[in-house]
Amino acid sequence: MHFLSLDTFLVTGGLEKFNRCFLKALNDLNNEGCTNATASAMYDTSCNEKYFSANRYTAYKGNKWWCVIKSIWRGLQSKTFIVGHVNLALIGIAIKILHPSTKVIVIVHGIDIWQPQTGLKKKFLQLVDEIWSVSHYTKQTMLQNNPYITAEKIKIFYNTLDPYFTFPTNFTKPAYLLARYGLTENTKIIVTVTRLAATEKFKGYDDIIALLNKLNTTSAQPIHYLLCGKTDEAELTRIQNLIATHNAAKYITITGFIKDEELTDHYLLADTFVMPSKKEGFGIVFIEAMACGCKVIAGNKDGSVDALQNGALGTLVNPDNIQEIEEAIISNLNNTQHNPLALQQQVINTFGFNEFKNRLKNYLSA
Repeated sequence: MHFLSLDTFLVTGGLEKFNRCFLKALNDLNNEGCTNATASAMYDTSCNEKYFSANRYTAYKGNKWWCVIKSIWRGLQSKTFIVGHVNLALIGIAIKILHPSTKVIVIVHGIDIWQPQTGLKKKFLQLVDEIWSVSHYTKQTMLQNNPYITAEKIKIFYNTLDPYFTFPTNFTKPAYLLARYGLTENTKIIVTVTRLAATEKFKGYDDIIALLNKLNTTSAQPIHYLLCGKTDEAELTRIQNLIATHNAAKYITITGFIKDEELTDHYLLADTFVMPSKKEGFGIVFIEAMACGCKVIAGNKDGSVDALQNGALGTLVNPDNIQEIEEAIISNLNNTQHNPLALQQQVINTFGFNEFKNRLKNYLSA
């Protein structure tokens, strides 16, 4: 079998995190003798051997047509060919037409597939044997907008926690980060971790910025907001203008990109993690935050519902209702009954890497 992605190791977004975990699971199954899998990516320039054997991996370095030709050839030799993104539809179509007995599977995530599909993508979804969706929300949205797809063709394949993710055993706030950001133990801290991009104005941090002054006026303790993640210049300018408009400069820190080795510690800083987004296919950051014992607030209109297990693991709010967001923040900050260790265990039981790997093994053997 073969797994083809657009990229896995080139950048560090949610989709790429999924691909890395998928490769690691495949690699483990290879080592256990359950599969004989190879993999490749159109844009990658190298392979991280922590996740997959380099001698089984091809990085096409952006050479699109060579990737297309070689991938079709691999597909003709494979019993199973897994396509990591619907944008690779042409390759999947060619394989099914030239070699119908190859089982072709496509993995779908979020906004890449929510809209009505046309042209090559529509043809691909009609031909493909199985569709693996990372959330029930993505599945239902696909079915609603693409009525030619049957529900039986779609399997739910949740995201997971990276096998190398650091799970804390001590849930106190890291002193070095409090010092870095000029905060004290007495400060209530709200955290968001996301990519801050001008093309993605749906993450909900605008409303949190708008609430900061009011929250601090009514709270007995200071409340500070850490907005974490890589930002582009246009979005940074827009955020800074929002901060000025709402007179919130003293209540917020824009941290920039968070290194992997400090990610867990930033989640530990949070008295609550808040991201009332509207367009998450799933939202890996939610399960990362909860794996660190963190209380979480998310939107109820996208795949975040799956990550929070319909509200069983965290608080779901209407992302278009700023009052509801405010009330949820206040409630979470004042919740003294929270058990971080119990939440961490619930998340591992539901979204841990072993669950992910076993799901892959079961799906492939079905």
